[in-house]
Amino acid sequence: MLASCLTRRPFTAARGPTAPWNYAVRPKARVAVMAGVALQGKQVVVTGASQGLGLEFTKQLLDKGNTVVAAVRNPSAGLLQLEQAAPEGRLHVTQLDVSSTASITRWAGGLRDNCRGLRHVDVLINNAGVYGSKVDLKTVTEQDMIACFKVNTIGPLVVVQQLLAAGLIGGFGGKTLIANVSSKVGSVDDNRGGGGYPYRASKSALNIVNKSMSIDLAGDGVTCVLLHPGYVRTNMTGGQGLIDVQESVAGMLGVLESSKPLNGEWYDFKGEKIPW
Repeated sequence: MLASCLTRRPFTAARGPTAPWNYAVRPKARVAVMAGVALQGKQVVVTGASQGLGLEFTKQLLDKGNTVVAAVRNPSAGLLQLEQAAPEGRLHVTQLDVSSTASITRWAGGLRDNCRGLRHVDVLINNAGVYGSKVDLKTVTEQDMIACFKVNTIGPLVVVQQLLAAGLIGGFGGKTLIANVSSKVGSVDDNRGGGGYPYRASKSALNIVNKSMSIDLAGDGVTCVLLHPGYVRTNMTGGQGLIDVQESVAGMLGVLESSKPLNGEWYDFKGEKIPW
C-alpha cells in the first residue's frame, strides 16, 4: 500500500534532541565509520525506486534478504508488482518528491509510522535523479540549472538532513552507510567533451556535498560514498548504453559490500576510483 508520510514525528527527551536540529548540542555516539557492509538483513531506503537503477536496486536488495523502503513520486507498475510478490513487511512503497523540501520533511518524519518495524536506516541509496533539458551554452537557462540542482544535489542533501533529524541514521541507533549515486560526467578531471551544463554541474555539486557529509557525519557512525553506475541502458539514456541495469546495480552493491575504504570516496560499478 502506498504510504504518504504526512506528519513529522516530534522528538522527546528519551528519543533525542528537539527540533530544530542542533549539531552543537547533539551527543556524539562513539561508533566507528564502516568500510563495506554485508547487505543481508538490513533496513535499506532507496530513492527513485520506480524504474531503472532504483527499481533494480530494490529487486536485488530484496533478493539478498533485506527490508526495503522504496521512495517514489509515483509508483510504477513494476514496483507495485514487486510489492505484491515480496514477503509481507519486506517492501514498503512510500511517497517522496526529492525536489520538494516539504515532501522530504513529511516523508522522513512519517517513516516510523508508515513502515512497520522500521527503527533505523542501515543503508540509504540516494538514487533519484534527472538529466534535465538537453541544452548547450547558447540555450541553457537559469531554470534548467535550478531544476537539476533541486533533484540531483539539494534533494540528496535534504534527505540525509531530515533522516538525521528524525533519528533514523547513525548515532546510537547504529551505523549507516549512505551511497549517493553520482555520475562520471560530474568529474572535473574527466570532462573532455564540454556541454551538459545542468547535469554535469549538479552531479559535481553532489560530489562535494558527499565529501562534506563524510566529514561531518563520521563521528556519528555514518559512512558516505559516491557511486558511478556506468553508461547504463535506461530511460534516462534513451535506451543507449554499454551495460544493463542488472550488471550496474550488482557492481555497485558489490562495492558497498567490499573491504574498500568507502567514506568520502568515489567508485564506479567495477570498483575503480573515479578522479575528481
